[in-house]
Amino acid sequence: MPGKFLLASQNNQTLRALQIALRDDHHAVTVARDGLEAVDLALDRGPNAIFLGVDLTGLAGIDVARALRALDPTEHVPIIFLAEDANEAHRANEARLPITEVLTAPFELLQVKQRALAALRTGERIAILRQRENDAALIAITDPLTQLYHRRYIMHRLAYEAARSARYATPLTVVLVDIDNLTEVNQRYGILQGDEVLMELGQMLKKLARTTDVLGRYDAQDFILLTPQTDAQGAHILADRICTMTASHVFGVDQFKITVSVGVASSAGKDLTENLSLVGRSAAALDRAKQSGKNRVEVG
Repeated sequence: MPGKFLLASQNNQTLRALQIALRDDHHAVTVARDGLEAVDLALDRGPNAIFLGVDLTGLAGIDVARALRALDPTEHVPIIFLAEDANEAHRANEARLPITEVLTAPFELLQVKQRALAALRTGERIAILRQRENDAALIAITDPLTQLYHRRYIMHRLAYEAARSARYATPLTVVLVDIDNLTEVNQRYGILQGDEVLMELGQMLKKLARTTDVLGRYDAQDFILLTPQTDAQGAHILADRICTMTASHVFGVDQFKITVSVGVASSAGKDLTENLSLVGRSAAALDRAKQSGKNRVEVG
């Protein structure tokens, strides 16, 4: 699937090599001469993804990326930093910008092509999710990658659901889902491919959740599910389904598998303090699941 790419690097040899590699796959390529032009062209041309040098004249590459992340048209465009050495790679990683990854010289053209394809798929999936969630108030409380609720809002909802559960004496459950081998996926296929796994798994969990459940992204590779009026037995059945569904699913263009570990904690709902402790209990259960071999459910 051909796409539009923006390239910006001070290394002319790198630029030429990437242009050849991307045009071999019939992608359209635009080249920026410096950091300021990279920002202008990103806004004007609407690229599907950006290969960005770390050290650029006019405006450093990391500052270019920060600027693009602050602007609505480019907020979710995948960025691949081109680090010329380990020091540049460290600086790019330390910036901790979302929907980015880092390639370090020497750049292998096959790897460039693979990362380009992953970036296209990631950007396309994000665009689809954002079209579904176009309400401004909803966007403000959602994770920019998965378009699920972010952690801060989930904790707010936990307080609300905990109080309601205690008031009406109805059960409440918290389920934490952790991807077992996301680090290996990132190392082998690239961070943007790992991002696609997070998005795809998030949508799979959303299909399993009821309308009364509250699903969100809890941490870098964790999802959290609040399930009101669900007792321990029902929660265990749900957690087993999550493990089985994930292990049987094929992810990405490279057709690989992942597994998840799940921690579950339930309350009868009669005590507010017990309800509020569910996240800590489910996190402890998740740790036991990871230590016991992964791809399993533990109850806290």
